[in-house]
Amino acid sequence: MDEQTGVYKFLSIGEMAETTTQLLSLSLQYKTSFGGQSRPQRKSGLEQMEQLILQQARDYLAEVREGFVLSAQTTKVRNRAELQFLLERVLVDWGELSRELGLEEREPAEGQPIELECIRQQLVAYGMAVVALGQLPRLPAEHVTFPYSYSTPPTYSDIPTPDTAGEMLWRIEELEQMIWQLMSNDLQALVERRYGALRRTYGFVETSALLANREAERFGLKKKSRPLKMF
Repeated sequence: MDEQTGVYKFLSIGEMAETTTQLLSLSLQYKTSFGGQSRPQRKSGLEQMEQLILQQARDYLAEVREGFVLSAQTTKVRNRAELQFLLERVLVDWGELSRELGLEEREPAEGQPIELECIRQQLVAYGMAVVALGQLPRLPAEHVTFPYSYSTPPTYSDIPTPDTAGEMLWRIEELEQMIWQLMSNDLQALVERRYGALRRTYGFVETSALLANREAERFGLKKKSRPLKMF
Protein backbone atom coordinates (compact mmCIF):
# COMPACT_ATOMS: atom_id res chain seq x y z
CA MET A 1 0.00 0.00 0.00
CA ASP A 2 1.60 3.29 -1.12
CA GLU A 3 1.15 6.64 0.65
CA GLN A 4 -1.69 7.73 -1.62
CA THR A 5 -3.55 4.46 -1.03
CA GLY A 6 -3.10 4.98 2.71
CA VAL A 7 -4.71 8.42 2.46
CA TYR A 8 -7.68 7.01 0.59
CA LYS A 9 -8.00 4.27 3.22
CA PHE A 10 -8.03 6.94 5.92
CA LEU A 11 -10.75 8.88 4.09
CA SER A 12 -12.84 5.77 3.47
CA ILE A 13 -12.85 4.92 7.19
CA GLY A 14 -14.00 8.44 8.03
CA GLU A 15 -16.78 8.34 5.44
CA MET A 16 -17.91 4.92 6.65
CA ALA A 17 -18.01 6.14 10.27
CA GLU A 18 -19.90 9.30 9.34
CA THR A 19 -22.49 7.40 7.30
CA THR A 20 -22.93 4.81 10.06
CA THR A 21 -23.41 7.55 12.67
CA GLN A 22 -26.08 9.24 10.55
CA LEU A 23 -27.84 5.93 9.96
CA LEU A 24 -27.91 5.06 13.67
CA SER A 25 -29.00 8.57 14.64
CA LEU A 26 -31.97 8.59 12.25
CA SER A 27 -32.93 5.00 13.11
CA LEU A 28 -32.90 5.75 16.86
CA GLN A 29 -34.96 8.90 16.36
CA TYR A 30 -37.68 7.39 14.19
CA LYS A 31 -37.76 3.71 15.15
CA THR A 32 -37.32 3.65 18.94
CA SER A 33 -38.48 5.12 22.24
CA PHE A 34 -36.80 5.19 25.65
CA GLY A 35 -37.58 6.36 29.17
CA GLY A 36 -41.13 7.40 28.36
CA GLN A 37 -40.13 9.33 25.25
CA SER A 38 -42.33 8.42 22.32
CA ARG A 39 -41.04 8.52 18.78
CA PRO A 40 -43.05 8.22 15.55
CA GLN A 41 -42.59 4.87 13.86
CA ARG A 42 -41.72 5.37 10.23
CA LYS A 43 -40.92 2.95 7.45
CA SER A 44 -37.99 4.29 5.47
CA GLY A 45 -37.91 1.69 2.70
CA LEU A 46 -34.12 1.75 2.98
CA GLU A 47 -33.57 -1.52 4.84
CA GLN A 48 -31.29 -2.88 2.13
CA MET A 49 -29.16 0.26 2.21
CA GLU A 50 -28.98 0.07 6.01
CA GLN A 51 -27.67 -3.49 5.77
CA LEU A 52 -25.02 -2.40 3.27
CA ILE A 53 -23.82 0.45 5.51
CA LEU A 54 -23.66 -1.78 8.57
CA GLN A 55 -21.80 -4.46 6.60
CA GLN A 56 -19.16 -1.87 5.74
CA ALA A 57 -18.82 -1.13 9.46
CA ARG A 58 -18.43 -4.87 10.14
CA ASP A 59 -15.74 -5.13 7.48
CA TYR A 60 -13.87 -2.23 9.09
CA LEU A 61 -14.05 -3.80 12.54
CA ALA A 62 -12.75 -7.06 11.08
CA GLU A 63 -9.69 -5.12 9.94
CA VAL A 64 -9.41 -3.53 13.39
CA ARG A 65 -9.35 -6.99 14.96
CA GLU A 66 -6.70 -8.16 12.48
CA GLY A 67 -4.61 -5.10 13.28
CA PHE A 68 -4.92 -5.88 16.98
CA VAL A 69 -3.78 -9.48 16.42
CA LEU A 70 -0.80 -8.28 14.40
CA SER A 71 0.29 -5.76 17.04
CA ALA A 72 -0.79 -7.31 20.38
CA GLN A 73 1.86 -7.10 23.12
CA THR A 74 1.72 -9.46 26.09
CA THR A 75 4.00 -7.13 28.09
CA LYS A 76 0.94 -5.00 28.89
CA VAL A 77 -1.10 -7.89 30.28
CA ARG A 78 -1.95 -7.46 33.96
CA ASN A 79 -2.82 -10.97 35.12
CA ARG A 80 -3.01 -14.62 34.13
CA ALA A 81 -6.75 -14.58 33.40
CA GLU A 82 -6.32 -11.71 30.94
CA LEU A 83 -3.36 -13.49 29.30
CA GLN A 84 -5.45 -16.64 28.91
CA PHE A 85 -8.28 -14.61 27.37
CA LEU A 86 -5.87 -13.07 24.85
CA LEU A 87 -4.24 -16.38 23.99
CA GLU A 88 -7.59 -18.04 23.37
CA ARG A 89 -8.79 -15.24 21.10
CA VAL A 90 -5.56 -14.33 19.34
CA LEU A 91 -4.43 -17.89 18.64
CA VAL A 92 -7.81 -18.74 17.13
CA ASP A 93 -7.81 -15.54 15.09
CA TRP A 94 -4.19 -16.00 14.02
CA GLY A 95 -4.88 -19.29 12.26
CA GLU A 96 -7.50 -17.74 10.02
CA LEU A 97 -5.60 -14.46 9.60
CA SER A 98 -2.38 -16.21 8.56
CA ARG A 99 -4.27 -18.07 5.86
CA GLU A 100 -5.86 -14.84 4.62
CA LEU A 101 -2.50 -13.05 4.49
CA GLY A 102 -0.67 -15.95 2.92
CA LEU A 103 1.65 -16.46 5.89
CA GLU A 104 1.22 -20.23 6.04
CA GLU A 105 4.02 -22.36 4.63
CA ARG A 106 3.14 -23.66 1.18
CA GLU A 107 4.83 -24.57 -2.07
CA PRO A 108 4.67 -21.85 -4.73
CA ALA A 109 3.57 -22.70 -8.24
CA GLU A 110 6.45 -23.45 -10.58
CA GLY A 111 8.20 -20.25 -11.50
CA GLN A 112 5.87 -18.15 -9.33
CA PRO A 113 6.87 -16.46 -6.03
CA ILE A 114 4.62 -16.69 -2.96
CA GLU A 115 2.50 -13.54 -2.76
CA LEU A 116 1.69 -12.03 0.63
CA GLU A 117 -1.20 -9.64 1.23
CA CYS A 118 -0.14 -6.17 2.36
CA ILE A 119 -1.05 -5.75 6.03
CA ARG A 120 -0.72 -2.00 6.35
CA GLN A 121 -4.45 -1.32 6.03
CA GLN A 122 -5.20 -3.51 9.06
CA LEU A 123 -2.71 -1.54 11.14
CA VAL A 124 -4.17 1.76 9.92
CA ALA A 125 -7.66 0.56 10.86
CA TYR A 126 -6.50 -0.57 14.29
CA GLY A 127 -4.55 2.62 14.92
CA MET A 128 -7.57 4.77 14.10
CA ALA A 129 -9.76 2.66 16.38
CA VAL A 130 -7.29 3.05 19.28
CA VAL A 131 -7.26 6.83 18.86
CA ALA A 132 -11.07 6.99 18.63
CA LEU A 133 -11.54 4.88 21.77
CA GLY A 134 -9.07 7.10 23.60
CA GLN A 135 -10.79 10.29 22.48
CA LEU A 136 -14.36 9.02 23.05
CA PRO A 137 -14.66 10.11 26.74
CA ARG A 138 -13.31 13.54 25.79
CA LEU A 139 -15.68 14.27 22.92
CA PRO A 140 -17.07 17.81 23.36
CA ALA A 141 -20.77 18.02 24.25
CA GLU A 142 -21.65 19.83 21.02
CA HIS A 143 -20.54 16.78 19.04
CA VAL A 144 -22.44 14.18 21.10
CA THR A 145 -25.58 13.25 19.14
CA PHE A 146 -26.69 10.02 20.85
CA PRO A 147 -30.48 10.57 21.22
CA TYR A 148 -30.89 9.02 24.68
CA SER A 149 -28.36 10.79 26.90
CA TYR A 150 -28.96 11.06 30.64
CA SER A 151 -26.79 14.11 31.27
CA THR A 152 -27.17 17.74 30.25
CA PRO A 153 -25.06 18.63 28.37
CA PRO A 154 -24.59 15.16 26.87
CA THR A 155 -21.24 13.43 27.38
CA TYR A 156 -19.39 10.16 26.92
CA SER A 157 -17.05 10.91 29.83
CA ASP A 158 -18.30 7.85 31.74
CA ILE A 159 -17.09 5.47 29.03
CA PRO A 160 -13.59 4.29 30.06
CA THR A 161 -10.67 4.11 27.66
CA PRO A 162 -9.30 0.54 27.23
CA ASP A 163 -6.16 0.39 29.35
CA THR A 164 -4.81 -3.09 28.58
CA ALA A 165 -4.66 -5.47 25.64
CA GLY A 166 -7.46 -7.55 27.15
CA GLU A 167 -9.70 -4.52 27.60
CA MET A 168 -8.99 -3.41 24.02
CA LEU A 169 -9.90 -6.82 22.59
CA TRP A 170 -13.06 -6.95 24.74
CA ARG A 171 -14.13 -3.56 23.36
CA ILE A 172 -13.42 -4.60 19.76
CA GLU A 173 -15.51 -7.72 20.26
CA GLU A 174 -18.35 -5.67 21.75
CA LEU A 175 -18.32 -3.35 18.74
CA GLU A 176 -18.39 -6.30 16.35
CA GLN A 177 -21.24 -7.97 18.22
CA MET A 178 -23.30 -4.78 18.38
CA ILE A 179 -22.98 -4.09 14.65
CA TRP A 180 -24.04 -7.69 13.97
CA GLN A 181 -27.01 -7.29 16.33
CA LEU A 182 -28.01 -4.03 14.64
CA MET A 183 -28.15 -5.97 11.38
CA SER A 184 -30.18 -8.86 12.74
CA ASN A 185 -32.27 -7.63 15.71
CA ASP A 186 -35.03 -5.14 16.44
CA LEU A 187 -33.53 -1.75 17.29
CA GLN A 188 -36.08 -1.07 20.02
CA ALA A 189 -35.05 -4.28 21.79
CA LEU A 190 -31.39 -3.21 21.67
CA VAL A 191 -32.25 0.18 23.19
CA GLU A 192 -34.01 -1.55 26.07
CA ARG A 193 -31.66 -4.49 26.64
CA ARG A 194 -28.23 -3.45 25.35
CA TYR A 195 -28.34 0.28 26.03
CA GLY A 196 -24.77 0.55 27.31
CA ALA A 197 -23.19 -1.42 24.47
CA LEU A 198 -25.32 0.43 21.91
CA ARG A 199 -24.27 3.81 23.32
CA ARG A 200 -20.59 2.83 23.38
CA THR A 201 -20.81 1.65 19.78
CA TYR A 202 -22.61 4.80 18.65
CA GLY A 203 -20.05 6.94 20.45
CA PHE A 204 -17.18 5.05 18.84
CA VAL A 205 -18.37 5.55 15.27
CA GLU A 206 -19.33 9.16 16.02
CA THR A 207 -15.86 9.89 17.40
CA SER A 208 -14.18 8.04 14.52
CA ALA A 209 -16.08 10.16 12.00
CA LEU A 210 -15.24 13.42 13.78
CA LEU A 211 -11.52 12.64 14.07
CA ALA A 212 -11.21 11.48 10.47
CA ASN A 213 -13.07 14.53 9.15
CA ARG A 214 -10.94 16.91 11.23
CA GLU A 215 -7.71 15.44 9.91
CA ALA A 216 -9.01 15.34 6.33
CA GLU A 217 -9.97 19.02 6.59
CA ARG A 218 -6.62 19.89 8.17
CA PHE A 219 -4.73 18.35 5.27
CA GLY A 220 -7.05 19.87 2.68
CA LEU A 221 -8.49 16.52 1.64
CA LYS A 222 -12.08 17.39 2.49
CA LYS A 223 -14.13 20.53 2.88
CA LYS A 224 -15.29 21.45 6.37
CA SER A 225 -18.58 19.69 7.13
CA ARG A 226 -21.44 20.76 9.33
CA PRO A 227 -22.19 18.79 12.50
CA LEU A 228 -25.15 16.39 12.45
CA LYS A 229 -28.29 18.18 13.62
CA MET A 230 -30.87 16.53 15.88
CA PHE A 231 -34.52 17.33 15.26
